[in-house]
Order: sequence, then structure tokens, then C-alpha cells
Amino acid sequence: MKLLPIVLAFLCAGFASAATLREEFDQLLSYLNMEQVRAIYNRYIETDPEVAEIYAFLQTNEVDQAWIVLISQPELRTITDWTEVRGVSIRDYLNSIAAMLGLTPIAASRTVGKNARSWSAMMDEIRSVSDIDGAYQLAQQFIATPGSEFAELHQMVEELHDVFHEVAEHPDVLRVSNQLRAYGVDVDRILEVIYMFFGWHDH
Repeated sequence: MKLLPIVLAFLCAGFASAATLREEFDQLLSYLNMEQVRAIYNRYIETDPEVAEIYAFLQTNEVDQAWIVLISQPELRTITDWTEVRGVSIRDYLNSIAAMLGLTPIAASRTVGKNARSWSAMMDEIRSVSDIDGAYQLAQQFIATPGSEFAELHQMVEELHDVFHEVAEHPDVLRVSNQLRAYGVDVDRILEVIYMFFGWHDH
């Protein structure tokens, strides 16, 4: 979740400054073990009532309205178009998230305590199979490399601070983030990591 996302790395000796965004993304993703992450996520959804309830909430119309606020931002379209011509389809990533959650509301079955121990346990497992710190260091290396397309993408997103802040404060988005907090999801820590990664200092 030290995501978006989003945020990550591996120290590659002799990395060429002319590397493409596709090559940079492939290096970052190789350290996140996404197949293992998906397996952990799916196992918790199928076997743990607390995680299943959060997943159910993420499938409701309320969340869909917040999702629409995000994807309707013209600035996001500009970035997805820019990455697509460089061989990285952020649109596909977003669509895979949308397909996984679906649009059909599923009623929550019970109230979850604020500690959300099961959700925390799932995130601990995901972190254990992902080299988040290594990926973060590689991302920082890319950002500091002249000619890096990842650095260019980072700069583009960095300039969207006001847009991101407006989206985060939109009433539809606030309703969702507040409900996730009630489930015990550490929304504020996620936002803190995003703000830190992009050099935004008002969170």
C-alpha cells in the first residue's frame, strides 16, 4: 500500500540514462511480487470476514462515485495518454482495479472494530513478500537520473498537487475514506506516503 500505486526500487549497476519508462516500470514491478500479493489478497477475501467486508464496501455505488471523481480528472487522462505511448498503460492498471471491484453494491454483513486486525495482518503478509524499501530506492535513483522517463512521469504527477488535494477533499471521496477509516484501514498513512513521495508538504 506504500502504493499508488503508487513508489519503489532496486539498485541496478550501470543503469542507462536512456532507459524507457517501460523498462523502468518492469524493474520496479519485479520487486513487488505482484502474483504473490494477489494470492494473499484473494485468500484473505475468501477466508477472512473483516477483509471480505472491506472488499464488499469497495464494490458499492458509494465507492464507484468516488472512483468516477478520480478518473474524470482531465489531468489524469493527460498522464495516461503520455504513459501509453511509452508502453505503460496506466489505464489498463486502473481498469483491472475496476474490473476486480465491479459495480454491483454488496451490503456489509457486520460492523468491524477499529483495529481491523485481519486487514493489518494481510498488509503485513503483502509487505513480507514485497521489497518495498528496495523498490523505493530504485524509484529515487530513476528520479535523480537525467533522461529518465520515470523521473518525467514523477514530475508530471508532482505538479498535480492541487488536483489531488481537491479530489481527496471531494465529498464523495471523503465519505469513502472516512468509512475505510472506520473499518481500520490506515488511510492517513497511505496519504502521508503519497505526499512524501511527491514532495507535497501540506498533508
